[in-house]
Amino acid sequence: MLEVRNLDAGYGQVQVLRGIDIDVQEGEIVAVLGSNGAGKSTLNNNISGLFKPFGGAIRFQGHDITGNAPADIVSRGLVQVPEGRRIFPNLTVRENLEMGSYRRGKPNRRANLERVVDIFPRLSARMGQLGGDAFRRRATDGGDRARPDGRTLAVDLG
Repeated sequence: MLEVRNLDAGYGQVQVLRGIDIDVQEGEIVAVLGSNGAGKSTLNNNISGLFKPFGGAIRFQGHDITGNAPADIVSRGLVQVPEGRRIFPNLTVRENLEMGSYRRGKPNRRANLERVVDIFPRLSARMGQLGGDAFRRRATDGGDRARPDGRTLAVDLG
């Protein structure tokens, strides 16, 4: 489903990743572990199209997505939930969930929102609220709602 081959990546002149190979098959859960500065976010950002790799190839569901625009990658079903609280801090829980489904989940928005509340019942009482531990849950739920086929969600836990 997701293949990364000989990936070299970094920022400006600084190379962070050298020769990275990863295979993720359908149904697998894969964790990339490492200390701060090891390149976990760099890997995620290159897979998601936020940065263009220096070299190598990234394939998703058989399609070469190396260097593609993030919108194209999301439309194929690969969604990134970034580390920390990089969501819309001035929006409510409901509004953040709706933004998370903007690109792919819009036709199924109501059903997906109901599904998220079924999975996380405490969210129903927080739909109009901001803050607290709801930030991470909202970001993850929004990413989940953006992929109605349930295929791939890349979460950067920082």
